[in-house]
This record gives sequence, C-alpha cells and structure tokens, in this order.
Amino acid sequence: MEVVQDVDRPDVNGTPPKMLAICDAIREATLAITPVIKVSTNDNIMSSVKVTGSFDPRDTWQNGIYENSCFYRFLITPQKGKRYYDTTDEKVTIELASSNASYLIDHKHRKYTGPVDRVIKRLQDWLKKGQELRNQQRKVA
Repeated sequence: MEVVQDVDRPDVNGTPPKMLAICDAIREATLAITPVIKVSTNDNIMSSVKVTGSFDPRDTWQNGIYENSCFYRFLITPQKGKRYYDTTDEKVTIELASSNASYLIDHKHRKYTGPVDRVIKRLQDWLKKGQELRNQQRKVA
C-alpha cells in the first residue's frame, strides 16, 4: 500500500510549518511548568500545535505508561474554517483534546478562540493551576 501525501501542503520540501513561531512561543512560555511537556507543530493535515505533558514526573508513571499519569493534550489550530495558518490571522483556537487531569482542576478548560498571546496565557494559567493542585494532592497522600 502506498502512502499518498498532499504535495500542496506547506511543510513539503523543507518548508517550515506555518505555526512554528507560535510553537516556539508556547515552548518558551510553558518551559518547566510541569515535569513533562512536549510542544510540536506540523502542517500535515492542517496547521496545528500539539502540547502534551504530565503533571507527574516520568519515573512515577505506573508501568511507565504516559496515560497512567496525570496527563493532558492540547491542540492549537487556526480559527474555525481555516485549514492552514496564515501569519496575518489574528486568532487561533485552543482546546483540551484529552486529559485525565480535569478532576484536579475545579474548572474544565473550554475551547477558546482568540489572539495568540491570550491563548498562551490561558494555557499557562491552566498548567500552573493544575501543577499546584497536583503538588498539594501529593503532599496529602
């Protein structure tokens, strides 16, 4: 079976992904908030930035499995109706794709579309609050 690639997508032939600047800004803004965090971007199906991580250190994961930790996955995409990000776009959308950490935080992260700096601030606030609550939970246990 042959893999078909869209030759019109932006990241073909060494062209950097369109959301690379946003990815770098998020990476810098969220560095060391949680013990494990990874920020990546690509333009494969559509422009996106994926933020994955855990509120628990890697050595405490049951059986070494990421999903057995207190994990989260965020997805940042161009605003509704757009496939690829354009640097002239004023807004992006952030949503919590999956998590088992929502029980820690007294409010769930709701899907939000807004300016990049506000999206980064919302992500930072959610991560800081989650890490603080996770640390409190560990002290009690």
